[in-house]
Amino acid sequence: MENKLPWLFDESKPIGVNYFDKNLVSTYDKEHEKFRNFKEEALKISAALGLSKDSVILDIGCGTGGLTTNLSGLCKHIYAVDSSDAMINTLKNKIENKNLTNITTVQSGFLSYEHPEESLDAIIANICLHHLPDFWKQIALCRFYKFLKPNGKLFLSDVVFTFKPNEYKKTINDWIDEMRSAAGNQIAEETIVHIREEYSTWDWIITGMIEKAGFHIDNNSEIMQNVHSFICTKK
Repeated sequence: MENKLPWLFDESKPIGVNYFDKNLVSTYDKEHEKFRNFKEEALKISAALGLSKDSVILDIGCGTGGLTTNLSGLCKHIYAVDSSDAMINTLKNKIENKNLTNITTVQSGFLSYEHPEESLDAIIANICLHHLPDFWKQIALCRFYKFLKPNGKLFLSDVVFTFKPNEYKKTINDWIDEMRSAAGNQIAEETIVHIREEYSTWDWIITGMIEKAGFHIDNNSEIMQNVHSFICTKK
């Protein structure tokens, strides 16, 4: 990913948990399947976005493609984008092994990926936008808006904080303990790194950014502790 603007945020370097590391990526699905069901997630997202066999969608920050591969049978075509070569290569192997023909993989980031304007029916950004500081989140959301057709849909899911700020110590410690209990030590340790080094934000900030980008928020729901999903429409 060539950076032609010297002031642009560099998405080619890992932030927090290093998902550019092949060894870590090799265990990604196994660890996440301890507390996630990718097939069920794909079905719920598809229903929420109203996807059909004619839908062309972008799955940005797709990771190893847990959602991408499960969405492939529910739409016409998917553009699967991630900045990590290890993630994209893992997804390419899945596509080949499953003989999927309607997925285009692209190694790129939120700020560097290019797509024809107003050509997508929906965009999915699932638990990934926290790799950008808030300023750059806003820019990414504006770029999503540009790529979508009129009345196109955005599914945005991420770690979003809604607790009282002065209660952060107890809330974060309790959350880490619950993640350790539900998903094991590796995911708990990744949660610690996430809090310390990544860029999850507050609910009033992310909702403001979504609206500033031009979207209408149709639904905002907490799908697991400290994880919110937003269904949005391009106005």
